[in-house]
Amino acid sequence: MKDEAFIRGAIPMTKSEVRAVSVSRLELKPEDILYDVGAGTGSVSVEAALLIPRGRVYAFEQKEEGCSLIQANAQRHGVKNITVVQGKAPDTWEGLPAPDCIFIGGSGGKMTEVLERAFALNPSVRVVVNVIALESLHQIMEYCRAKEVEPEVSCIQVSRTCVRGRYHMMEGQNPVYVISFGGLQKEAKKEEAKKEEAKKEEEENVAEKRQIPRILIASPASGSGKTVITAGLLSLLKKRGIACASFKCGPDYIDPMFHRQVLGIPCCNLDRFFLDREQVRNLFLEKTKEAELAVTEGAMGYYDGIGGTTFQASAWEIADITETPVILVVDGKGSSLSVAAQIHGFLTFRPDSRIEGVILNRTSPEMVKRLKPQLEALGISCIGAVPVCEEAKLESRHLGLTIPQEQEALRERLEALGDRLEEWLDISEILRIAKGAQALVDAAKEKKAPGTVQEIQAKPLRRMGVALDEAFCFYYEENLEFLQEHGWELVFFSPLRDQHLPPALDGILLGGGYPEVYAGQLSANVSLRTEIAQAAASGVKILAECGGFLYLHQKLEGMDQKFYPMTGVLEREGFRRERMTRFGYISLEDRENGTVTGTSGSIRGHEFHYWDSTNPGRAMYARKPASQRGWDCMIRTETILAGFPHLYYRSAPEWILQFLNREDDR
Repeated sequence: MKDEAFIRGAIPMTKSEVRAVSVSRLELKPEDILYDVGAGTGSVSVEAALLIPRGRVYAFEQKEEGCSLIQANAQRHGVKNITVVQGKAPDTWEGLPAPDCIFIGGSGGKMTEVLERAFALNPSVRVVVNVIALESLHQIMEYCRAKEVEPEVSCIQVSRTCVRGRYHMMEGQNPVYVISFGGLQKEAKKEEAKKEEAKKEEEENVAEKRQIPRILIASPASGSGKTVITAGLLSLLKKRGIACASFKCGPDYIDPMFHRQVLGIPCCNLDRFFLDREQVRNLFLEKTKEAELAVTEGAMGYYDGIGGTTFQASAWEIADITETPVILVVDGKGSSLSVAAQIHGFLTFRPDSRIEGVILNRTSPEMVKRLKPQLEALGISCIGAVPVCEEAKLESRHLGLTIPQEQEALRERLEALGDRLEEWLDISEILRIAKGAQALVDAAKEKKAPGTVQEIQAKPLRRMGVALDEAFCFYYEENLEFLQEHGWELVFFSPLRDQHLPPALDGILLGGGYPEVYAGQLSANVSLRTEIAQAAASGVKILAECGGFLYLHQKLEGMDQKFYPMTGVLEREGFRRERMTRFGYISLEDRENGTVTGTSGSIRGHEFHYWDSTNPGRAMYARKPASQRGWDCMIRTETILAGFPHLYYRSAPEWILQFLNREDDR
């Protein structure tokens, strides 16, 4: 593009000739993530964004004027895959997906820090740097020498015509050094090192491949019916005597409850925001040791990841990590042949889609018979259709509200749904797809489980009272397992029904749920409210999340808009807002120390709540990934850690244990 195509203002801009060489050196691919550091007017960001339609550009710029210019230039050229981040790199990179490429037009004096952080996020990142000063060139050459990387350096000196009276003359521009390294060069060395490591490991350890029949149920969007079909399928498989393990993608509490109602065993969350790829894979292998078949339910749309523009934490990424074949549940109501076009899009959007079968929901068997040739011509199995029926009308309402009688009714309905799926779907084809999954390599050597801290296991056993009933029912099963692994005996109690706490507690865990629905009943249980307040005053450790946090307030607004007394441990009130307050993934930093010991310097979690607090706390700072949004949150004292975020303990195990351990344990 010509320089005139950009709005410039007073911010320096990479000239078109230099820009052309620099963008070429980035060797961009359509799905790449690019960091543009010192983005200026955004000229490089815009040109690069046009070359990576399925990728994303993160433009980092310190000056507010520059950020405004980047947004204006992106809008002028119709570019929508640019995220502008104001601030100094690499301080602003927390929570963002790792870059495939990075362009550095200005580092703000942090060249080495920027490069070190980039290679820490992605050892094979492709780097292109523009410098003018010889000192800057020397700094980069020394960096490359220390890293044993051979850079490619070009000095671009451009002259442009200028008019002097009747004459046209050439006017020289400042020479610019374009330095590029990493990428394929770095990847080649990495692959060589990997081969050597693999050879060494093969000599030292015997690895076995474990065949785990498995499927992942996904859909193009939320509301397509994957939860209902997954629950019914689990019921059917259980009835056939097949020992299943179930999983749910993402930070979800409700859907795993459906799974548990069917199988009678906990459902495990597989989440790439909370854990890295290896940890997710190891967790899957661990939870499938005794299973004959693994069923994973996706989240949202199949390719929907963090920030709405990445694949990270999507159902597709979980399928990719676990090498699981996918069955796509498509809502066919109100369409016919257009369904084939939609499925074709999902198959071709990524060549490694892993989609092997399709189930049409809310579609008549007659329609699926007519569509089957067109669907199977796409190279996938047409497994069947689920028509509109009473058995499939499972409300995704507050599952935690169900009393035992309702739970029994739910199980009966799911069993009935399983029977109907037996009629409507080709179950033998589902099992064929599941059994066709490739064997997973499971190293024979003992691996540390995600988030474990081995030395803690030797500590004396302590008792953790865990609130569990209709009002408090949101817990990550992995969090409960984490506490048990590190010396805590879990003792369950009901704030709705129990008049007293379990005896001799060293800690209390108050999970999320629906205290606002049961505010009157919780308030009426005065004896238990009093004992929790006394326990807090006596130094018992208290972990409280979302609903549990509200329970610690002085007062809580119920569904009837009345305020009810709660435990009074915290001097504040909980009240309802008209719309959801905060939603989605967050990374939390400790305001006292600046960082949290653990994954990426923060503890990971999510928020999802309609209720708010007159004082949500400010011990932590929550950041949204792939966003500039953030907010203060949480209360932290020596004995209380409470707030709206639902924490994932294994993302920062040392930090959680530091809070839970007594002074004499440290």
